[in-house]
Amino acid sequence: MQGTAVLCLMSRVAFAAILLPWFLIGGLTKVGGLSMSMGPTVDGLPLSLGAYFAYAPDRIGSMDAGLPDFDVPTQVLVGLMVLLELALPVLIVLGLLTRPAVILLALHQTVFFLRTTSTDDFGALFDASPFDMVPDQLLLWVMLIAPLALFGAGPLSVDHAAARWKARQR
Repeated sequence: MQGTAVLCLMSRVAFAAILLPWFLIGGLTKVGGLSMSMGPTVDGLPLSLGAYFAYAPDRIGSMDAGLPDFDVPTQVLVGLMVLLELALPVLIVLGLLTRPAVILLALHQTVFFLRTTSTDDFGALFDASPFDMVPDQLLLWVMLIAPLALFGAGPLSVDHAAARWKARQR
């Protein structure tokens, strides 16, 4: 049991050190009006054009006519994806709703990769190419979050503290 606790804590610490900054910076570039935003805001929403390029690239079309208008389902999808990109990593690091957060983050990244990565650029594992990183990155992310999906966040987490508090209330 102690080994599992250490493994889960190490997974969360490694996730915080390696992926948390990556997700937060990536998410903040998709929020309009910030100094790190990728492009102007679109449709009066707090989303930058970069958010639409990331999560709805097929809806961008030609930029020759100016900024495109996005339909409500696209706006909801892009807004939800940005919110998940910012919130889920923080939940994982805190150990709050860890298993659902890990599952949603895995789904988020799957949707992102399927929408933005062509099979020509995908690469392969063990190919020794630093330019075909998608499989390597996916393997790294899976190895960091798999213990959390299997065992939860461990005893040094908000989940564990909440479970202990709930048990005391009974």
